[in-house]
Amino acid sequence: MRQAWLIALLRLRQTFQSKATLIMSFGMPLLMTVVFGVALGDGGGGESSGRTYPVAIVDADATFASRQLVAALSGEQNLRVQVVTADRLPRLFTDRQIEAGLIIPAGFQQGISDGKAPELVMQSAPGGSSNVGVGPAVQREAARVAGDYLLARQIAGSANDEARVAEAYSRVVSERKSLGITAVQESARKPDSTAPAKGSQLGQTAMGFTVMFVMMLVFMGGGAILQERQAGTWGRLLTTPTPKLAILGGLILSFFITGLAQFGVLWGLTAVLFGANWGPPLPLLAVASALILCGGAMGLCLAGFVRTQEQQAAIGVALVIATSMLGGVYWPLDFVSPLMRRIGYLTPQAWAMDGFREVMLRGGAWGALLWPLVVLLSLAVIFTTAGLLRVRYE
Repeated sequence: MRQAWLIALLRLRQTFQSKATLIMSFGMPLLMTVVFGVALGDGGGGESSGRTYPVAIVDADATFASRQLVAALSGEQNLRVQVVTADRLPRLFTDRQIEAGLIIPAGFQQGISDGKAPELVMQSAPGGSSNVGVGPAVQREAARVAGDYLLARQIAGSANDEARVAEAYSRVVSERKSLGITAVQESARKPDSTAPAKGSQLGQTAMGFTVMFVMMLVFMGGGAILQERQAGTWGRLLTTPTPKLAILGGLILSFFITGLAQFGVLWGLTAVLFGANWGPPLPLLAVASALILCGGAMGLCLAGFVRTQEQQAAIGVALVIATSMLGGVYWPLDFVSPLMRRIGYLTPQAWAMDGFREVMLRGGAWGALLWPLVVLLSLAVIFTTAGLLRVRYE
């Protein structure tokens, strides 16, 4: 074990002595976060930025309460609202005619009547965030409509007489406005998977690029054997009394620590600079560790099929970028076709993104993280085994 640690420490020293590695590991993720965050969003300006956000609403409930919510949102100065059918919503995103979509699901009014919080589904444009500008308005108006509707129901005394409820609702709204009372902003339920994290627009984008660049670095680390062979140190290592298992264990340990260190630094920097809220540390580190092991194992496997570190780097970078696109790093998989979504889940990034969103949005219950962790660790075992079988001990 001590020999493996010594080999790992040597590899870590060599890795972080390279300025190019430091720039790729820390500088590039932060730079691309800023560029894409500003290009695809408003930089976190929120409602006070003066922008007008085009929003499409699908009213699947078609009840009095849902129509009141649509009317309330249509009166928002920062929103340009259009009511559309469910099948038209994806096309509007594809044509970039809207920045956010709101689906009022069937049962919205009944849920309010049962005393539940308003349940809504929001969607964002690829790379964007419904939390910026649109989200606060939806939460505020949904809470207000729910409160006014419940009060109107009590006044009307009959849930089945929509005319009486509508009349009572109008009186409630008029009296509230005349008294200058505003609704307490209660939480309308946020979407499950379309908004990657809490915080500013840049904070939303930070998660995807952190996943991609951590994957890229540990993927390159998996090719350490090629570097040792090209430098002539691999043969000398094999002639020493150090067991082969300790040599391989040290290399695997080095890229795991490298990836974990990179993730930790980016975790802190994105939280401080961009307001990203990554969620509870323990489940977050569990998902990150599984991703790092999987990425390093893939790199180790590739190293068994190529001859030089340059080939490893060229193929590895292209492979990580391509699988990141397929796996929902650049845009949520909710915005692609069912076929492309199934293909996306053949990549480890898709499972990692699901795991990170589960931690960020819902606190990362271990039961909900079971599948992402199982899939990532299973892939790590498969690729590690394949890589070790391809290692040439000469």
